[in-house]
Amino acid sequence: MIKCLPLFSGSTGNSTYISCGGEEFLIDCGVSCKAVSTALCSIGTSIENIRGIFVTHEHIDHIKGLEIISKKYHIPIYMNTNSAKYIYCSDGFQYLRSCLKIVDPTECINTENARFDVYKTPHDSWGSVCYRVTTDDDTLGYATDIGYVTKGIASALLGANTVVLESNHDVDMLKNGPYPIYLQNRILSKNGHLSNDDCARFLPYLAESGTKKIWLAHLSKENNLPAVALECAVNALEGHGGVQVEVCKEKIGE
Repeated sequence: MIKCLPLFSGSTGNSTYISCGGEEFLIDCGVSCKAVSTALCSIGTSIENIRGIFVTHEHIDHIKGLEIISKKYHIPIYMNTNSAKYIYCSDGFQYLRSCLKIVDPTECINTENARFDVYKTPHDSWGSVCYRVTTDDDTLGYATDIGYVTKGIASALLGANTVVLESNHDVDMLKNGPYPIYLQNRILSKNGHLSNDDCARFLPYLAESGTKKIWLAHLSKENNLPAVALECAVNALEGHGGVQVEVCKEKIGE
């Protein structure tokens, strides 16, 4: 069985805890080493137990804590080639570089109890991926920071028992909010972020494929509200019983 607990979610930092048959992992670590250590302690575990960190892409809200974690704990960091190029081209990642393990779309990492399959995603970064995590009796699909749902992303998510999917913004809130036009256009683009409406349109396909739990992730603090994202998702799933939908909190425990 896969245990999935989003620890941090949003533009200020992202990290999700995954437990698979005694093995413990993180997807992303966009908060400080201290913050993620505190969060892990709050759920009864420790950063010393983490066997690997799987990175979706190299934006700071997904990698902020990795340099100090690499220095102190030497945990393997799994990252795609293009995101790794950014790390090698940038200052301040001496220890992270030493812990990097390259894993690209169409490839997979097999651990003792789980398999991590990697799929390319559309986002305005050097490289961006999502993951499908499989054990003998469970499956998790994980996709955030995506401009739209591609066939590859659908392959990663469909049929998974649990799915973490971006529901970043309400389009009207974004268009009428404080962001300048260029930033609005970036978010709305095919390499931007998934809106509530676009997320919701995909949810019935998940339900029909057997998904039982959906986490709505990476909500914008400025251009979304948890209640708005949740209502949009629940309305889209009307007639699809047995699917639990929950909004990821900005920080676990809030």
